[in-house]
Amino acid sequence: MVFAIISSVDSEIMDSPRLEHTELWHSPKGKRIREIVLGMNDGIVTVVGFLGGLTGSAFSSRNILLSGIMTGVAGSLSMFLGGYLSSKSQSDFFRRERDREWKEIHEVPHIERQEVFDILRSMGFNEEESLLFRNRITENPKRWHDFMMREELGILGTDTERPLSEGGWLGLSFLIGSVPPIVPYSLLSNVGTAFDFSLLLSILALGLLGIIKSRLTREPFYKGASEMVIFGGIAAILGLFLGTMLPRILSPNS
Repeated sequence: MVFAIISSVDSEIMDSPRLEHTELWHSPKGKRIREIVLGMNDGIVTVVGFLGGLTGSAFSSRNILLSGIMTGVAGSLSMFLGGYLSSKSQSDFFRRERDREWKEIHEVPHIERQEVFDILRSMGFNEEESLLFRNRITENPKRWHDFMMREELGILGTDTERPLSEGGWLGLSFLIGSVPPIVPYSLLSNVGTAFDFSLLLSILALGLLGIIKSRLTREPFYKGASEMVIFGGIAAILGLFLGTMLPRILSPNS
């Protein structure tokens, strides 16, 4: 399902007749891709750092596997709730602004007409052009409202949020991203070897995400892959360091 959306957006971009000017990355599907990349990156980095910290302990491969699964599930729930709450807050704000703008258009139309005129003047239109365009815009209430939302408040029609969907995609992406680091612990009994393969799979997964991102933004594939691997790797190393060193620092027997 996740890669079906990626393929859909990728096809739209490659088939677009205006490759240099397409803005699909800012479209609803493009935003969905950003959520998937964010969630999967967090899932990979969080879990590999956590597993790395446990690998240096006395835990068995099975115990580390179970801990990794629980971390992936807990992180997925956290991402879902965080995505849901942030999206709901933004959606509520946009709704209030839309209602307020409708109210102002109906209750103080003379002030709103002047605001349209001022906006047009700030765009570089002369007084005659601004008056003409203002009259054309304000003769249609919906066009008037859309203009004020976009030009005065900076809220586009595509900014409508669906909190459950946004949170669901973030949570699912995190969960999917947590899988590559965990898989080796289900197949190998040697903890050190399992972590080596876990790290390798995580790097490959980050590189794949970077390639997908580069394809969508039409950048060289190696740029996106290297960025994801480097920055994701730094975050994973920091997590590994903290997971390994903090217990030793805080241990009363150190």
